Amino acid sequence: MKRFFLFIVITFSVFSQNQKKFDSLFKLLKVSSQDTSFFNIYMELGNEFQDIKPDSSIYYHTKAEEIAKKNSGIDGKLKICEAILQMGRDYCIKSNYTESMRCYVSVMKILEMHKKLLSDNRYRIKFQKLYATMMGNIGAVHFARSDYPRALEYYFRSLKINEKIGNKQGEAANLSNIGLVYSNLREDSLALKYYYQSLKINEEIGNKKGQAGNLVNIGIAYHNLGDFARGLEYYFKALKLNEKIGNKQGQANNLGNIGIIYSDKKEYARALEYYFKALKIFEEIGDKRSQAINLGNIGFIFLKQKKYHLSEAYLKKAEKLNNELRIIYFLKYNYEDLSELCRQKGNYKEALEYYKKYIKCRDTIMNDENQKAIVQKELKFKFEKEKALKEKEHQKKLEIERKEREKQKIITGFVVVGLILVTVFSLFVINRLKVTRKQKNIIEKQKKIVEEQKLIVEEQKKLVEQKNKDILDSINYAKRIQNAFLPSNAKWKEHLPNSFVLYLPKEIVAGDFYWMEYANNYVYVAVADCTGHGVPGAMVSVVCSNALTKAVLEEKLTETDQILNRTRELVIEKLTSEDNIRDGMDVGLVRIEKNRNTIQFSGANRPLYLINHDKSLTEIKPDKQPIGRYEDSKPFSKQDIIINKGIRVYLTTDGYADQFGGKKGKKIGTKQFKDMLCSTISEYAPNLQKEKLLSYFLQWKGIKEQTDDITIIGIYF
Repeated sequence: MKRFFLFIVITFSVFSQNQKKFDSLFKLLKVSSQDTSFFNIYMELGNEFQDIKPDSSIYYHTKAEEIAKKNSGIDGKLKICEAILQMGRDYCIKSNYTESMRCYVSVMKILEMHKKLLSDNRYRIKFQKLYATMMGNIGAVHFARSDYPRALEYYFRSLKINEKIGNKQGEAANLSNIGLVYSNLREDSLALKYYYQSLKINEEIGNKKGQAGNLVNIGIAYHNLGDFARGLEYYFKALKLNEKIGNKQGQANNLGNIGIIYSDKKEYARALEYYFKALKIFEEIGDKRSQAINLGNIGFIFLKQKKYHLSEAYLKKAEKLNNELRIIYFLKYNYEDLSELCRQKGNYKEALEYYKKYIKCRDTIMNDENQKAIVQKELKFKFEKEKALKEKEHQKKLEIERKEREKQKIITGFVVVGLILVTVFSLFVINRLKVTRKQKNIIEKQKKIVEEQKLIVEEQKKLVEQKNKDILDSINYAKRIQNAFLPSNAKWKEHLPNSFVLYLPKEIVAGDFYWMEYANNYVYVAVADCTGHGVPGAMVSVVCSNALTKAVLEEKLTETDQILNRTRELVIEKLTSEDNIRDGMDVGLVRIEKNRNTIQFSGANRPLYLINHDKSLTEIKPDKQPIGRYEDSKPFSKQDIIINKGIRVYLTTDGYADQFGGKKGKKIGTKQFKDMLCSTISEYAPNLQKEKLLSYFLQWKGIKEQTDDITIIGIYF
């Protein structure tokens, strides 16, 4: 199987490599006497442990927070913020995003309480720097949750603050993180723009380690784009810089990246050369985890070369190390490769044994991940339960004290009246005791009922949480299926290189989809808005996408009106049932003839926009009927259009124009959207225009919920 060994950030630090630094810090703890020194040492220890043992990092950052709390002044408050921000990052590394966000909310409350610091030059820069760090960290949580629009929103907010205060190192980090978002959105070309900006700043401030990270990211982007030559160029630059600054770990990771490219190019001899170089360094610095990865990769290549003896030797070394380190994730791949090795050698019994071990590791990984999620939920529930019980006990205690005070007041009053009323008073006390005893019995019964009901609610809560998880897992899997129906980046760039697609589903799965096929020397492109959004919309979108593909590829229709007519028939046929389903889609369909500057358009409720050389907009009207059941349905029409060089053509669903937001909470509107296309936005290159449209959308939407699925296609002639 294909094995990736790409390192965007150095994730695996080695304890033995930094042992001298740890020893030095622990020694300082014994001799330091001032709180400031203790704070700095605990912060540095927490930062050093962050990527190695995040639990230890949380411990030391908590100790730093405790010391900072001893200082009741402004400096103490800011130090508390520094410690909690790092704790938020610790929890994010552990994938505990709830606790991570709790830390950032705590910091936000402290900073909001001390906004007056903005007018004090002694603290203004430090205050804003903390605020920028908090915004960036919140963006990282959204990034880890794959909520890329929210991640971009917070990264850009952090970038704006860092630019204002001149925090160059913060700017470089923000730009690099923005690039990572676009890389995860399969927009590596756009990611490169931000990587280069980050690299430029790191070069200006002399941040060599940051430069090395930028060079690796740029190399990975070119690697993903299939430009192996440029990928190698930047990997070698990163390698040279890491050699210069003496970063052994970085050197070994770069060598591993270079080996991967040669492996992808099937130049196995050269791949082995760099894997062995990387392995040698990992052995020198004592990084057993990375040794195991390299040994596995070397064994995998020998398997590809059918050098079974060598493959078995290295795979078993990797297996032994991973067993020692208890790294089940990589052990799984060792067993998988050993099973394949035995199968190829004809040793089917041993192959089966290794395959069983592979399955066991795979299931263990899945169970560990599930158990981790369950434990996190249980701890949170336990905390909330204990908090509620303590609050209830406190209120009960206050009520008892209040009743005791009232009783004492009554007793005191009767004593003053005198001995004449003693008898009456005694009778009254006896009566009150009986009432109290009766009330106590009632309270005990009610308490027992409440506890029984609480147990029932807790069981129901657990069932609901499990159901929610099962549903979310199913929807995420549906998203993978739906994405498989969308055109790949490679296919899109092959047929329409000078174009862009802005695709923003409202939920995990979408009712919007975009479609492309190439047949008979024509490129067919469509955007479609199916009935509804979310899961129902996604189900309809699969039926509609298949209908378009069948009409073009199987039935070989070429005219856009014929394609829409046939698609309507197929959709009605598939969605017809006893429930009389009336679902369907609005669609804009364009046929582009590659050797001539002509296009053909047909639309079902969705128009075609053309931006001319003078920035005027021409709207090609669609037929006012959907694809699906319609009482007054007619055959679709078509329009042939001559396109000159420099013309820009746009297909879009209604989601962008229908978004609520802005200062008055109104829609963007079709007119404003057209004005944006006619204005300076249409002058930008496709990827930059996409970025401008996305940036404007996020700014307009603000904190409001996204109204609908969004799809925009721009094609430059």
